[in-house]
Amino acid sequence: MDAKVLPKRPGDPRRLGPYELVGRLGEGGMGVVFLGRERRGGRLAAVKALRPELAGDPAFAARFRREVEAARRVDSRHVARVLDADPAADRPWLATEHVDGATLAAEVARRGSLAGQGLVAFAAGVAEALSAIHAAGVVHRDLKPANVLLQHDPAAPGRTGVKVIDFG
Repeated sequence: MDAKVLPKRPGDPRRLGPYELVGRLGEGGMGVVFLGRERRGGRLAAVKALRPELAGDPAFAARFRREVEAARRVDSRHVARVLDADPAADRPWLATEHVDGATLAAEVARRGSLAGQGLVAFAAGVAEALSAIHAAGVVHRDLKPANVLLQHDPAAPGRTGVKVIDFG
């Protein structure tokens, strides 16, 4: 697994919806993203939970609900697919497919700039993702290297897939 999974912190939930939370994948101003494992079936998911201090704020709850609705409208192989969500929960959450890959930021730091066919494939994947996002009437408000995941394709060594995440 390429994505770095950090330990959970005291006070982190044990589960959200049907997902047992096994670690942290990241956090931002609005929420924390956990690695979750579906209790039935064992499928992995990236489970974004609204920060507890924001969950009771009607403005942030509404913003999170809009993010969930927007994410559900987007359909692209280059955007992490929504699996489930409960924006009305005490701790609102959104589960998307878990992408086993590194962020663009981490990959560039580790290996340097993309070049050649890898760069062309990356640019085409991001363009296709943004096209699908915009076609759904959504604007990605937080497109940055940390919100683009590079997924290595085991069926085609040397090829990299792109997944855009976190609409912000």
